[in-house]
Amino acid sequence: MSTIPFELPMKASEAAALADLIFQATEGKGFTDETRKRIPARAASLGLTTIKPHWGSLAQDPIHASTWYMAVDTNEGAGSYLLRMALASSPASGLFPNSILIGRMRPGGAREVVVNAIPFSSYDSAAIRTYATEVDRAFLPRPQAALPAIAVGNRHPEVSLPAAFDAFGRILKATGVNMASTVQLSATREMTVPEAVEARDGENPTAAGHTRVSIPHLFEAGLWAAIRAGWREGYNAEADHFIITGETPDAIRASVEFTKQCIHLAAGFTKFTTDTSRLFELRADTRHPAAWSDAEVESRYDELFRGDLHGWILDEFSKPFETPAASYHYGAAAIKRLAVKFGESLLLNEELYDFIRREKTMSGMGRAFDFEPSIDEAETLTTPEELLFYMHWLKARGRPAQLVPPNLGFKKRQAYPYQLDTSAADGVGLRDYVWHKMWPELLPRVEGKFGGEPLPELAHRVRALADVARHFNATLSIHSGSGKQAEVLNLIGGATGGRLNYKISGELQLQMFDVLREQQESSPWRQLYERMVVRCNEFAAAHAFGDESQLAQTYLDMGRGSYLGDEARGRVDGNLFLVFWIGNINGSRDVHAPDGDTRFFKEKLDELPSELVAETRRRNSDYIVWLAKELRR
Repeated sequence: MSTIPFELPMKASEAAALADLIFQATEGKGFTDETRKRIPARAASLGLTTIKPHWGSLAQDPIHASTWYMAVDTNEGAGSYLLRMALASSPASGLFPNSILIGRMRPGGAREVVVNAIPFSSYDSAAIRTYATEVDRAFLPRPQAALPAIAVGNRHPEVSLPAAFDAFGRILKATGVNMASTVQLSATREMTVPEAVEARDGENPTAAGHTRVSIPHLFEAGLWAAIRAGWREGYNAEADHFIITGETPDAIRASVEFTKQCIHLAAGFTKFTTDTSRLFELRADTRHPAAWSDAEVESRYDELFRGDLHGWILDEFSKPFETPAASYHYGAAAIKRLAVKFGESLLLNEELYDFIRREKTMSGMGRAFDFEPSIDEAETLTTPEELLFYMHWLKARGRPAQLVPPNLGFKKRQAYPYQLDTSAADGVGLRDYVWHKMWPELLPRVEGKFGGEPLPELAHRVRALADVARHFNATLSIHSGSGKQAEVLNLIGGATGGRLNYKISGELQLQMFDVLREQQESSPWRQLYERMVVRCNEFAAAHAFGDESQLAQTYLDMGRGSYLGDEARGRVDGNLFLVFWIGNINGSRDVHAPDGDTRFFKEKLDELPSELVAETRRRNSDYIVWLAKELRR
C-alpha cells in the first residue's frame, strides 16, 4: 500500500511530466535500447529541478506493459528513489510495498497516471534485489570466464562503483571490449558478515571488516550502481579471498565453517577466490631456509595421503604435460614435494568448491560461477611447475579453476622495482625489495640471466605462467595490481596476450585521500584526513601492524609526513607505510575530533561533499581507463 507523506521528495508535477514523456515515447511502440537513449534529449524541455533521472535504468514491468520503473535522485537532498510510473488502469503491484504515493495525475489533461517512489539508496536492500531479480535481470552480474577484466575493489562503494561503471563504459566504447569486473573486496578480510561489522569497536585496525562494508552490502551496492548506470553489458561480482586461518586443526575447521557462512551470504556473487595458503607446507619447498629432506617429505607424504589418493597422485602426475610453449615432466620426488606442499590446500579447495556450487544452485541468481583458488598468498614465487600441478589436480578431480593467481612478487599498492639498487629517483631497488622474502632465486636469476634488469625477468616469468593457464583454458589473475607502473602493465598485457584478470583495490581509495589532502589546511576534510594519519601512526606505535609498524617512524623520519606520493610514479616518493595501511583506519573511530564526534571515519567519509566525490570519481574513472590502455598497449 502506498503512503502519502506530508512533504513529497519531489514535485508531483515534474514526476507526472516525466511519466507522460515516457508513455509518449513508448506507447504503441516496441521498447529498445535505442528508445531508451532517445528519451533524455526529449526531456530537456521539461525543465526538471527536483528530479535527476538515471535514464539507463528505465525498464518496463515484465508483466504489466503500461508500468515503468526508473532510478532518480532528488535535487533537494531528499535521497535516491525508484519511480514506478503506471497508467491508472494498470493493476497494482505487490513488488514494492509501502512505497510513497507522489500523485495520481492527468498531465496535460490526457491519460491518468499514478507515480510512486520507492526509497532506492545503496542500503535499500529489498528494493534493489527485487528490481534486479523481478524487473530487469540484465543488471545481475555474470561469470567472466575467459574474458579479460580489470577487477576493481570498492572500499567506498558509493563513491567508486559509479566511477568504475563510467570507466568500463568508456573502455567498451573505445575498444569494443567489456572489461567490467567491478564489485570486489576480500570477503573475510576487507569485508565480513554484517554482525562482525556492527560489533567492531575500531580498536583493531587489522580485524576483518575494516572497510565497514558487509558482504551483502557490497553486492547490493554493485547492483544499485549497475542499475543507475544502465549497465546491462554484464560484469563480474567477485567475492575475493575467502581466507582460511588457524594454527591448529580445530582453529582451521572453525575458520572453514565461518568461511562457509560468508559464502552463503555471497551466493549472488559470480566469482569466488579461495585462499587456503595457510595450509601450504612450505618446508616441502627446497627454497625454504629449513627445507625438509627427501626422506622427510616422503614420510610426510605417506602420512597425508592414504588409500586411493596415495597412488593416484603418483600415477596422475608421472605422465608428461605438453603446453603450447613447454613440456613438463615430474619425477617421483618432485611430485611428492608438490603434493605435500599443496595437498591439504587442494583438498580443502575441493570442499569449498562443492559448497559454493550448492549455494549458487540455491541462490536463485544463477548457478554459474568462476572459481579462483589463490596461490598468490604463498611466501614463495609461483613456478610454472607449481601452477600446472595445482590446476591439473583441480581439473582432474572435477573442480576446474577458471582463473588462477600466482605469486609474481607484487606488493600491494607498490611499484615493482626497475633497478637492482634503491635510489631517490626510482624508489626501492630489487636488492632491498627481496631481502626479507622467501624468494632466494629471484635476485640471482635477474643478475645472471637478465643482465641485472628486473622487468625482462618478470615478463619472462609471466609469459610462462600464462602459457600454463591457457593450457587449462583458464585466465591468469594478477593480484596486488594497484600502484604498478606503465612499463609493468605493458609487459603483463603483452606476456598474457591480453587474456588476464587484473585486480586493483587500494589505489581508488588512495585517490580519495589525495583529494582530501589537497584541500586547504583549514578545510575540515583535510583535517579529517590528517586525523586519520595520526590515528594510523598511533596504532603503529602500539605495534598494531606487526613487524611493519616500525616503518611508520621510518617514513616520518624521512620527512614523508602524510604525503602518499605521486600516483603516476607508483607513489615511490610517498609515505609507503601510509600507502599500505591508512585504508585500514576506515573502520576506526575519530577519537581526536575537536567537536567530540567520535563516529567511525568511514561514516564521515560517506558524507563527503558532492564536489569532492565528483573529483574522486573522475580520478578513479581515469585511472581504470589508463590501466586498460596500458594493459592493451
